[in-house]
Amino acid sequence: MAEINLKDYQVVNPVANTASKVIVDVWKQLGQPQTPFSDSGKKMMNVLIAVWEDLYPLDAKIWMEQRRNYQKNEMSMSEQVKKHTGRSLASFPLPIYNLMKVVFKGFDPGERKNCIAIVKEWPQFRLANRV
Repeated sequence: MAEINLKDYQVVNPVANTASKVIVDVWKQLGQPQTPFSDSGKKMMNVLIAVWEDLYPLDAKIWMEQRRNYQKNEMSMSEQVKKHTGRSLASFPLPIYNLMKVVFKGFDPGERKNCIAIVKEWPQFRLANRV
């Protein structure tokens, strides 16, 4: 925390600041892709994933374990329909989801067709056993 004019402000982590600069620089070098499905967009998406995994290795490990547990305990399709539970096709760590929304302007990672395409390209985001 830093105090400026008697107000407390949280100081931005220098590592996070550097990571943000790297992401912006790569995005510009790749021609500012607007979707993760183009060749440059796939490269950008791989950078977003790598930055998150490098900056937050414990969060990445916990997220992967929770996803595996969900898949292991997922109800069958008929059970899901019978119990009206709905189902999630994909799971994104919040930082990656937020970065996708910012980097790929106008792209909705939560839209069904986008979820299906994302989990085919990056299977680590697949939540449901069958997509």
